[in-house]
Amino acid sequence: MSERQINEILQCLSNRRRRTVLNLLQNRTAPVSDEEVAIHLIAEEQEKRLVDVTEDEMQTCRIDLKQSQFPVLETAGLINWEREAETVITSNHPVLQNPTFTRVIETDWNGWDDVLANLMYKRRRLVLSVLTDYDNPLSRVALARELAAHEVDKEETLDSATIDAICADLHHVHLPKLVTAGLIEYDARSGAVSYRSHPVLEENDWFNLPLTETPRAIFSVAEPSQDIWRIDGRANVIERCRALCNYADEELFLMYTDEDLIEETCLQCLQDAIDRGVEVYIGTQTKAIRDCVREELPEATLWEPRRDWMNMPPEREKVGRLLFADREAIMLGTLSKQNEHGIQTETAITGNGENNALVMLVREMLGSRLDHLDAQSEDFLEQIPF
Repeated sequence: MSERQINEILQCLSNRRRRTVLNLLQNRTAPVSDEEVAIHLIAEEQEKRLVDVTEDEMQTCRIDLKQSQFPVLETAGLINWEREAETVITSNHPVLQNPTFTRVIETDWNGWDDVLANLMYKRRRLVLSVLTDYDNPLSRVALARELAAHEVDKEETLDSATIDAICADLHHVHLPKLVTAGLIEYDARSGAVSYRSHPVLEENDWFNLPLTETPRAIFSVAEPSQDIWRIDGRANVIERCRALCNYADEELFLMYTDEDLIEETCLQCLQDAIDRGVEVYIGTQTKAIRDCVREELPEATLWEPRRDWMNMPPEREKVGRLLFADREAIMLGTLSKQNEHGIQTETAITGNGENNALVMLVREMLGSRLDHLDAQSEDFLEQIPF
């Protein structure tokens, strides 16, 4: 998405009433009358029963929706609004599939308005993304250098004038606003800046703002049911894992290379799937993961690939996890090289649907081998094409 589109979406989200409207509409499959939206909105905001919403309250709310809320949501591409029919429904905008977006509209917290109003600015998003990579405060100058490294073209030389200009912009504009929103701590005298642990924004990957890029269609000509999406950030990858685990009715096939990827959340989702009768197969060459699975998920089928199936050349990213649900929904995650602070970022591609290109590719590669994972024969394991 363009920077303008990103800002329009964040502007929408920075208003509590618009977030509530989107939350009311997100699971609807057919257009909803604006009267119904108004009634549900008043009931939600005033914590009253639908039958207790008065005609005057409903009509006043309808006017606000038509004059202030629906136009902004429509401009951002998040709803389809039929003025003559007086109906509204969510659009097929890819951001509506984003776990971060869903978390924002489903979390009832007044502070979202200030937080999201700040995130409308690309530089403030970048400030937060940089700060969450550091355990200790950064100086304003060091922060400015980090921002310049991200913002300035790689072919350009970073000079002191550029750094000074960014420092001034941070000091006079962006840092005070982020302090007011409760997102950072800033000592104007010493110039020390640090991320302030936030009660709702639990993962630092949130500030890499996957809304800017994810999920997005890799193939722009694909039909909605055949899209392949990219997901950026560990938090969003975990959310997608959770969704696929909940999606599975019969089978979950997983591969892992890094023990840090087996989070408590993932283990719980896998146990829930097992409890529903889903067959869970986990493959890994990592001993720590195998030990964890044996202890935490004794009913899962554990197997060890005989090939170094996920190692790419060292200068490239490596595949970290693969999750295949019911052979019709897939996610493949990669880990970046560690930066100078020892931090890795995670990115994934995902798709679902029997005729989805990515699903078909993986299904073709694995083929009938998936039917014999519990056999653990050496000949079979040698055939896993990863």
